[in-house]
Amino acid sequence: MEKRTKRKIDLEHLFDNKMFLRIFSIIIAVIIWITLSLTLYPTIHKTVSDIPLSVDLTGTKAEREGLSVVKYNVNMVSATINGMRYEIGNYSNDDLYATVDASKISKAGEYNLDVKIQSKTDDNLTVENITPSNVTVKLDYIETAEKELSVEAANVSAAEGYTLTGALVSPERVGITGPKNKIERITDVRVKFDEKLSLTESYTAESSEIVLYENDNVIDQSDITFDSESYTIDFAVYMKKTLPFEIGIQDAPDNFDKSVIKYSFSDQSIDILSPNSSIEDVDSMHLGYISLKDIRPGMKFNMDVKTVSGQINASGISTVTVKINKDNLKSKVISLNRSKIRIINKADGNKITRKTDKITDIKIYGPSDAVSSVDDSDFIAELDLNGELLKRGSYTKSVTIYAPDNGKVWAYGSYDIIIEVK
Repeated sequence: MEKRTKRKIDLEHLFDNKMFLRIFSIIIAVIIWITLSLTLYPTIHKTVSDIPLSVDLTGTKAEREGLSVVKYNVNMVSATINGMRYEIGNYSNDDLYATVDASKISKAGEYNLDVKIQSKTDDNLTVENITPSNVTVKLDYIETAEKELSVEAANVSAAEGYTLTGALVSPERVGITGPKNKIERITDVRVKFDEKLSLTESYTAESSEIVLYENDNVIDQSDITFDSESYTIDFAVYMKKTLPFEIGIQDAPDNFDKSVIKYSFSDQSIDILSPNSSIEDVDSMHLGYISLKDIRPGMKFNMDVKTVSGQINASGISTVTVKINKDNLKSKVISLNRSKIRIINKADGNKITRKTDKITDIKIYGPSDAVSSVDDSDFIAELDLNGELLKRGSYTKSVTIYAPDNGKVWAYGSYDIIIEVK
């Protein structure tokens, strides 16, 4: 069996190897440099950047007076420090912190305070330079108030034929925290929406921007916080239409020509806003009806304006006066005897006796030529019972007076007759 021989390190010839000598020289040099640095230069100067700055009022007069830090103008500082190499040689901004001395402050205001640097591990070090070396700190009494919100959207409008009736914001109120004297100055809090829109229907938008106002002046809100960050704005858009007024005449005989009654309105039209297009085919605003027997020349009728549910009266007109024109109208007084008083549409089973023999002092109106051409014989008084079954007894009933062959004249007022049912 063949024997294996182990190779022995030839130390005698190792230092004849050039590669070994190079590596060995570098190691010895590093050891010498470290030894000299620790013995001849034990302390170092080091610049550390981006050291976080904080302002703490714990235990100070300011805290006892109820003051709070509103803001300060520096968040990070740099510092040159001096200390033992083995302690601060590896220092970064995580090993230091920057503070200010606010122990002597007891009133609200702005103060220029010196910055101090300390080690988080309490290592011995000397601070030789701080940049910046001081910071402006504002202290004030902090207050929270709840304010109502409004909307500022100067670039939102309604398209032609439509009206933007308003904008509602949700939530309706917001909690605002900041310096007391600034909170007390706020007169208006607006949610701002800058997008440009021309709307033909209601629209919902989102915004996160709030603007504070003192009257018409914008308030700096760099030291203000809000309890909400997002707001919903609902823009209400309505279709707008101008409608002329109209009325109807009721209780008129079938042959009556309603065009002979001329009238005028105290307001000619009204602006109506509708949340949808239901108003698009509407041509007028109907005020209601006037009974023909109540109409005489020169009379005035006050009629209420009533809109459909959901619509808005944009003109603010609540009552319209209707005036009956009297130009070219004439009157005449007539009387009707028994033969001119008729009862129609009696119910089967009713036997009715007319107890009134004559109706007198009947006031007739109409155009001059129509009134001049009629007399008592042209009119009848008609009682229409509409098939109503009446019980035995005596009744007073209103009659309709008209001229069957002349639809341009009418009787003013109410006229009754007495009937007896057996």
